[in-house]
Amino acid sequence: MSTVYGLAMVASLLMIGVYYYVDRKHDKWLMFLFVCVAVCDLGYFLLSLSKTLNAALWANRIAYLGSVFLPFSLFMMVMSLSRFSYPKYLPQILIGINTVMLLIAASGGILPIYYKNVSLDFVNGLPVLIKEYGPLHAVYKVFLFAYFAAMVAVIAYTVVKKTVVSSKHTVFLAFVVIGNISIWLVENMIHSSFEFLSISYIVTEGMILFLYSILQDYGITDTPQEAVAETQQHGEAPEEIKAFSNEQIDEIMKSWNTVNTLSQREKEVLRFLLENKKRKVIADTLFVTESTIKKHTSGIYRKLEISSRAELFEKSKKYLNQ
Repeated sequence: MSTVYGLAMVASLLMIGVYYYVDRKHDKWLMFLFVCVAVCDLGYFLLSLSKTLNAALWANRIAYLGSVFLPFSLFMMVMSLSRFSYPKYLPQILIGINTVMLLIAASGGILPIYYKNVSLDFVNGLPVLIKEYGPLHAVYKVFLFAYFAAMVAVIAYTVVKKTVVSSKHTVFLAFVVIGNISIWLVENMIHSSFEFLSISYIVTEGMILFLYSILQDYGITDTPQEAVAETQQHGEAPEEIKAFSNEQIDEIMKSWNTVNTLSQREKEVLRFLLENKKRKVIADTLFVTESTIKKHTSGIYRKLEISSRAELFEKSKKYLNQ
């Protein structure tokens, strides 16, 4: 069984590397979530190797370090993906609550508040902590249910307010959250000696990465401030900007030497931008997705050393009649 826990730990560490590849913005809450899973699986693995009660208790504390902060990171990630606005001080308050919960959960073998009594037994060669729960053990269940309820509430709220990219993504995110709740409930009901969460966490990571890889193309993983800036730069064409004529566009592209550094497709997109076409119109004309046009636009802006459509038009005027 220790081999399974060891493989789960290795997989959780590999998932951190996958995260760096998938999440181009390196979202801090997603990173925190992956670290928590790795710490949790490390604790399970060390517990499976424990030979003494003291070693098992310390391994159990490491597992709790990851599992106590995991719902916090998942909750923050859900709010980020749902574009749910929250006070700046909320993360600090939640970290304080989580720290108190961790101290309570880690008190086993020291104070009789989480475990009244705890001993080490071996079942089929696998070390198992035999616990007699103390008065504050129920607090952990309330703690988890509060987080899961908050996640469901945020998802439900954003469905009503329509701040998510689509109902499909909302259902997917809700499935991730409710799936973890279900696994945790089943594990508590059957009282298995094997921690199924060590596997389910990794599956959850894969599902979240899949969701992130999709949502990044829609800009949904941006903060609200970043989303506004992105819309101004790459979204709807500003009505107040007057489009250039075809003759003017030809002159601009001929006189602006840096345009030659663009790819052929980028030059096509640039012409549409100078016509002040909306991104959806450009995408439909070129038979590609809006996210593809967004990527081309980002490349154009980077090469032309500009940051918005308004700046593109302002700078283009300098190349007319040169």
